Amino acid sequence: MTHADTDIAILGAGMTGASLVHLLRPALAAGWRITLLDGKALRWDGDIASRPPSFDGRATALSYGTQQLLQQLQVWPSIAERACAIEHIQVSDQGRFGQAHLHAAEQDTDALGYVIENAVLGQGLLQPLAELQGLEIRAPVKVERITMNQEGALLQLDSGDTLQTRLLVMADGGRSPLAAQLGIEQRRKSYHSFALVTQVETDRPHQHWAYERFSEAGPIAFLPLGQRQFAVVWTLADDAVNAVLGLSDEAFLQHLQQQIGWRVGRLQRVGERQAYPLALMTASEQVRRSLVLLGNAAHSLHPVAGQGFNLALRDTAMLAQHLNQASQRGDHPGELALLQRYVQQQQTDQRNTIQASDWLPSLFASRQSWLQGLRDVGLVAMSAAPTARRLFARHAMGLGQRAAQLGE
Repeated sequence: MTHADTDIAILGAGMTGASLVHLLRPALAAGWRITLLDGKALRWDGDIASRPPSFDGRATALSYGTQQLLQQLQVWPSIAERACAIEHIQVSDQGRFGQAHLHAAEQDTDALGYVIENAVLGQGLLQPLAELQGLEIRAPVKVERITMNQEGALLQLDSGDTLQTRLLVMADGGRSPLAAQLGIEQRRKSYHSFALVTQVETDRPHQHWAYERFSEAGPIAFLPLGQRQFAVVWTLADDAVNAVLGLSDEAFLQHLQQQIGWRVGRLQRVGERQAYPLALMTASEQVRRSLVLLGNAAHSLHPVAGQGFNLALRDTAMLAQHLNQASQRGDHPGELALLQRYVQQQQTDQRNTIQASDWLPSLFASRQSWLQGLRDVGLVAMSAAPTARRLFARHAMGLGQRAAQLGE
């Protein structure tokens, strides 16, 4: 058994935890030590990886702001060839006339966002970590117990070792028993639905169009990948998901075609299908002295607006700004006032993004005639009003908030 000390311990090497390490390079340069812990071994051999659960076969929609941040962190060049730009977005409501279109050209950018497979993003985030001085990676390892003390947090590991850290960042997902162990409630609002995720191939190029379709069976997002491929996220009710999962590939494609229509072309092939229960989860506390909850541990959103990771990364960047500044001043990274300033700066962004992601599924699921008419009016008005369209697109692109100042 051994005992070690570190300045910041990051629990969870998924997209949020790995991103935080990159964002804290100024703190590493200032002499702070960072320890990254994960329950799985982090070994990369070409495209074959042992990776945390968040780097699975799913794909993530990256906002334009997220792409710019990854570019700043020098992560983007290694993954850019495997990312697909979203240049146009169509939002439509099945059986209704209202629809809206967003275009990157209206924003004077090359793309509104990008779509990338999680495994590719994971490779880009994790591979460079071995080169960082001052970073220790402990994986696989399990944290069995956390004891908050005067110095920060003491972690009891399954190896019998202990790790004392001045700041503990919990980025280990929304179902961590360690948060409950510390008395932090993770409030859960079930949507009584599942996200069915898969990839499909069509008979024609997508030309960088993404589609958000509010169908009677549930919202469907078609996100462009490759040349003729889409990543699909389909929200289905609890009592419907098993029947759809059980369909043959041919029957599934026919059923999905009925919901999305022919705007994407003819669906020809489908990949593996998986389903995940959907819920809004928010932590009762995001910070304490020497403790931060980040990513899904702090808030887990409905995927309808594709903002979960993008919000988490904005949180992560703002936290890194405060920690990097503290490293330059020689301050304690777990100082409560510092962590509270971070939360206060992010609370408006978090509230607005969470409310929008929570509100949209209910609005478009309703079959009440007055709400259907309201949706039509809103979509038509957005289509006809360039200023409103640009403002909506700007927020969707992750540019509606003040960017974090990360330093060098």
